[in-house]
Amino acid sequence: MILYLYILIGRGRHYIVWGLLLSSLWSCIDPVDLPIRQTEHRLVVDGLITDEAPPYIIKLTYSGNLNRSLLIPDELAINGAMATIEDNLGNRAPLVQDPLNPAYYLMRDARLQGVRGRAYTLRVKLPDGSQYVSRPEVLAPVPPIEQLYATYHESDPNTLLFNTFLVQIDTKDPPTSGNFYRWQAMSYMPIWGGANDPLGYYNPALKSGEGEYAPFYGALTNVLSDQLINGNRIKGQLVLTAPLVALGTQYMEVRQYSLSKTAYQYWVLYQEQLARTGTIFDPQPASIEGNVRAVADTNKLALGYFGASAVSRQRIIMNTDNINYGKFVTRFGPVLFGSTLPIVPGLVREEAQLAPPSNWLTYGK
Repeated sequence: MILYLYILIGRGRHYIVWGLLLSSLWSCIDPVDLPIRQTEHRLVVDGLITDEAPPYIIKLTYSGNLNRSLLIPDELAINGAMATIEDNLGNRAPLVQDPLNPAYYLMRDARLQGVRGRAYTLRVKLPDGSQYVSRPEVLAPVPPIEQLYATYHESDPNTLLFNTFLVQIDTKDPPTSGNFYRWQAMSYMPIWGGANDPLGYYNPALKSGEGEYAPFYGALTNVLSDQLINGNRIKGQLVLTAPLVALGTQYMEVRQYSLSKTAYQYWVLYQEQLARTGTIFDPQPASIEGNVRAVADTNKLALGYFGASAVSRQRIIMNTDNINYGKFVTRFGPVLFGSTLPIVPGLVREEAQLAPPSNWLTYGK
């Protein structure tokens, strides 16, 4: 997701007010921190074109450790590159660098909106004059998400693991073989700040706490091949496990992407690396090379992947009205209101906003 950011000061902290492109590719929030063995800087490409309306966002960086922040370190952002996307019919459109986040390049030309069945190529010219080109990616169709639903799950009461919403989808694989999928899911969820809950239940001697909404992002690597289920229904596919770190309404979105076979293989390799090393920062992992290579030397590959995907998306709203407030605060209060905030992988507290998202179920319709 690439946004224009306006920073407001309020109640002793910074608040981020999201700008125009709130619903763009949030994969840019979840940086692809690729396992890298080499010490030299290498081009890293992260982005895709879809059959949804532009803008499309391509992130161009040099290899290095990134975090979840939108702002890429200056030494890793590629500033001043020239890039284009073209299709197999000869249509071409330039990418324009974002003035606030120089690592992000946007393609806004609606005439090059992704079309199922066409092949797309990314071309990049770096500031030093070196040029890179991706292998053509065919934009394959994707079936619609037929149903999106979430089930409330209580964790073992003898542990301090958070209760969760298990978010699942149903879809139908086409009768033709060779279909590949990737799911991305997120939730805007309530979070509590301060040393108390908003009703002051946990510690009546303290003032009530404050509530906000922060995005929680699921894994990038939730992929599937239809090799074993060709033509059958995909039922109950788990796409997100959303923790309850506070009570209140959760706003969830799931995107179902088509993948090419090579893109699927890339994401499987990425997933295997994470499982093998435990963390992507462990020493001596193999570099995950993608489909972008140097024009002058085709043996010189960039990292990352430029993809082309059709998208089906759905949204739901889940509330917690049936969960006992007092029991929840009593059980999880020691974790939520301790001296340090609990670490919740996927929860991006620094992107919290005071109000919940508006028009969640009707946005884009």
